Amino acid sequence: MRLDKLLGSQAKADILKFLVFKREGISARALENYLSWSFPSIKKQIDMLESIWILTIDKNHQKWEIYLAESFKPLLYEFLMNFLKRETQATFEQYNWIDKYFLGKVFNPNLKIDVDLVIVHQPVEEKAIAALKEEINSLFASYFLDNIVITFMPASQFELRYKMADKFVLSLLQASRN
Repeated sequence: MRLDKLLGSQAKADILKFLVFKREGISARALENYLSWSFPSIKKQIDMLESIWILTIDKNHQKWEIYLAESFKPLLYEFLMNFLKRETQATFEQYNWIDKYFLGKVFNPNLKIDVDLVIVHQPVEEKAIAALKEEINSLFASYFLDNIVITFMPASQFELRYKMADKFVLSLLQASRN
């Protein structure tokens, strides 16, 4: 399921993703600089989201600042992270050379690993890895998340490090069980 289909509008999805993952306290005019939507489209979606209490607008005499309603912040974060997780998994399912993957710190900040994604793969050309990396970066950029740390590890190296009780590999396996 795609987020824009659920929310009824890609503009609405982009606004929520921006406010959850990038920043709040921004005006609709400033949002226009970050999103690929016209001001009337953005304003229409903001008005609708405000009418159902998802957004609040601080209307002072200099400018209007848009914020997520406090009661919805954790719910929206969890909701959008679940969509991002599912989209990430769907991306990986398209590549038959990926053996396994681990969702790291971006999905669970409490993990003891310092990477966001670890991809264990069969031997493959560098251009295939570069294409996947570009696709992942594009996906995360659509959620206004940048500087994603991705580790690609050949399956043979993963197995060798597992046999050697490598701390990183063992922490990946432990995190995947939780």
